[in-house]
Amino acid sequence: MNPNCSDMYKSLRWIAFLSCFLDFTAYAQQSTDPVLMTIGPKKVTVSEFMYHYKKNPVGADSLNENASLREYLPLFINYKLKVLAGESLGLDTTEAFREELAGYRKVSAQSFITDKNVTEALVKEAYERMKEEINASHILLEVASNASPDDTLRVYNQAISIRERILKGESFEELAKQFSKDPYAARNGGTLGWFTGLQMVYPFETAAYQTKKGDISMPVRTKFGYHLIRVNDRRTSQGNVQVAHLFVRVDPNATDAEKMTAKTKIEEAYGELQRGVPFEAVVKQFSEDASTKSAGGVMQPFGTGKMLPPFEEAAFALKKENAYSAPFQTQYGWHILKLVKRIPLLDYAEVGGYLRTKVQSDDRSNVSKSAVLRRVKQENKYEENKTAMAAALEKANPLLKDGKWQAPADANLNGQLLFRIGSQVYRVSDFYNYVQQNQRPQAGASPQSLMQSLLNAFIEEKNLEYEEQHLEAKNEDFRDLIQEYHDGMLLFQMLDEKVQGRSLTDTTGQRQFYEQNRNKYQLPPRVKATVLDAASRPILDLALKSLAKKPYALSRKVTDLTFPKGQTKLTEGQREQLFDLIVILTKNYDYQVEISGHADASEADSCSAGRLRSVVNELVKRGNISATRIVEVDESKFKPVSTTNRDKNRRVSFALFTNAPVDVVRQFNTQKADNLIYQEGFFQKGENKFVDAVSWKVGKQTVEKSGRVVQIDIQAVDNARTKTLNEARGQVINDYQVYLEKDWVESLKKQFPVQVNENELKKLK
Repeated sequence: MNPNCSDMYKSLRWIAFLSCFLDFTAYAQQSTDPVLMTIGPKKVTVSEFMYHYKKNPVGADSLNENASLREYLPLFINYKLKVLAGESLGLDTTEAFREELAGYRKVSAQSFITDKNVTEALVKEAYERMKEEINASHILLEVASNASPDDTLRVYNQAISIRERILKGESFEELAKQFSKDPYAARNGGTLGWFTGLQMVYPFETAAYQTKKGDISMPVRTKFGYHLIRVNDRRTSQGNVQVAHLFVRVDPNATDAEKMTAKTKIEEAYGELQRGVPFEAVVKQFSEDASTKSAGGVMQPFGTGKMLPPFEEAAFALKKENAYSAPFQTQYGWHILKLVKRIPLLDYAEVGGYLRTKVQSDDRSNVSKSAVLRRVKQENKYEENKTAMAAALEKANPLLKDGKWQAPADANLNGQLLFRIGSQVYRVSDFYNYVQQNQRPQAGASPQSLMQSLLNAFIEEKNLEYEEQHLEAKNEDFRDLIQEYHDGMLLFQMLDEKVQGRSLTDTTGQRQFYEQNRNKYQLPPRVKATVLDAASRPILDLALKSLAKKPYALSRKVTDLTFPKGQTKLTEGQREQLFDLIVILTKNYDYQVEISGHADASEADSCSAGRLRSVVNELVKRGNISATRIVEVDESKFKPVSTTNRDKNRRVSFALFTNAPVDVVRQFNTQKADNLIYQEGFFQKGENKFVDAVSWKVGKQTVEKSGRVVQIDIQAVDNARTKTLNEARGQVINDYQVYLEKDWVESLKKQFPVQVNENELKKLK
């Protein structure tokens, strides 16, 4: 055989084999994710369909989680038809759409560009540390975060020298007073008190937990400088505690007389507690803590390291609920605490979410970021030009400390490759632009260190940016998530335009639909009635009397405000008392208040009106209570309540009323929940057994049934009839939406024909 022919024969055989191989490869690729259906020009793969099936429901439709593929298929097809309709109109190409999708994408990407294993390890580490509390002291030697290597080494060596002096026997406290830059060290010898996990910066916390009781750590670098840490003690976590607080303020510049007055006041309060007066009442009378006074002194729970040490010690010293402390003093004044409850450290499952948020927001998140950066550099084939980097860093100068550095006009250097990420190239000029945009004045920092920090930040930013830009290609879950959001936005817009918006605004269409389907909107025979259902005849009679005339009087009491002779202006204590009334009126919108001003016989006639006006102004201006809810009555000197105590006659009194029968009913049910039941509205057969038991005619009827005494007041009888359009409006709109959507989907099926690959559908389980 001719050698050339032989070679040609081999080539033909190779081409045939290669052709078969390529066909097989294409088939293999196709078979891994075959097309399940086509909808117009769109091909839908098995994986896309199964993604949505597993996440059921789709869009506006819903189906139970056990729905079969056959049941789910039409819902999915309708969903894709609506999305395709939006795409065909170009809705996903508008600037507003792209901006919203880009914003969602950026936020969602953050949860995918993380090292979840590292984060979870940090969360568990934080939880384990929270089981133990540490008492420590420290010496802080300041060094700027971007200090020069020489300055950093000098401060480090100073820390080593101080540590050696402590180990040789010199006093830690005295050296702290001499060298530490902690502003409190001069008076406390570096003492930090007790703390637990997540209360200190991460490097400090780690060093403290790794140091044995009584030992001195090696110098620890944080953003504040170098620390030497002595662990004084360790103990099991005390958890959290909730206390009620009674507080008497002592100003730092108070005179001896003022200090004595405060001490006398706290002792008087303590005496009231010992006589059995409830803590809440004593707080209301004596406490000067405005933030807790209205709540009986109750504070939010707190743990170790959250309060002043004396306050914390007194709180945790209380062992039994409702026990209270003796008066004690802090730099702010005098305190008495009552234990509300102790709260042990929660289980990891309960507190894990909170810890995860904390870990991701404090400086230990840098550990996770570093792990992510190492990974993405490796995966995206990050490469550096060491020579160009060294040359770029050499251009740092003192202007960088002032935030005024300018890139050198060196075309050769600026054009050099600095680093490469995948196919993306970054040059020295790109870095210099970043420096000019991000430099900030930083006194005391080294220009070289600042330039290195900016380079590190630039490298990190570009690597994470590249990773984010290529997430769809690398992460199938992220790609599906963004596509789902894209489709959901289109679906929402199309449904609003074609169905929901139209059904709400197309009043002509609503009426036509109503007229064509009148038989669907029927009302059975009904009565309009008020039902007053009482546990006994006396309760019913009293309720009828209370409800005889609007507004209804309430038995709820509000304490009178009393005034010194001739005084009309409100004191701070009276404003605090009125705050309780403001809360009542704010929470109960149907309430009205009648406010009466009074004076005694020895006062001017204007005193009662002045007091009345002060109170009304306080409610309207401070409390934002509408003047229409206030009834003013100037009683002047006409209604004295005491002939012996004139202070009681110099007062403003209050009476509460309501326009809501339910508020009156609530008063009858304070002793027993079902003393009185009030219902009003339309009733049809089977809805209320008492209404069913009386004659359906206008008027009042009383029945006794099932141990209850009930008055039914029928105001109108409504025979069976068709609902008017206004009565059926909500139901008509819902039905009209269903009609519009069904009609729209049928038109979409004609516009975008659907073909399902039955063979592939049968393979799915």
